[in-house]
Amino acid sequence: MRIHPLLLACVLFLSFGRTQEHKKNLSIYGQLKKRVYSFSKIDFITSEGEFNESICTLLIPDLKEDSPPFVAIYYKRDNSDWFTESLYRKRLRFNFKDGILKLDQSNFWDWFEINEIKIVVIY
Repeated sequence: MRIHPLLLACVLFLSFGRTQEHKKNLSIYGQLKKRVYSFSKIDFITSEGEFNESICTLLIPDLKEDSPPFVAIYYKRDNSDWFTESLYRKRLRFNFKDGILKLDQSNFWDWFEINEIKIVVIY
């Protein structure tokens, strides 16, 4: 099979453009940081059986106010895989200032049925 030289030139040109775009994205997004916070039932349920709001406040000293973080919360029930409901329900509610990320408790509306929670913050 023989490839037409013009087609080959177009393919090479397009792949070069994508390579340059990929390098640009790596330089911009290569500076991102990720933190994962893991909580078991012992952590997010108090001895009185109430929701422990302390997991709603995360101290991240290098979090900048001019760059909003990406936040995802993953849940795990008994005998189930990890899942996130933010895609089905609504966007996560949170605010951040001075290196503190404050999650709204409404993000954990079914906490009493959950065994583990992971909070992923990319900033």
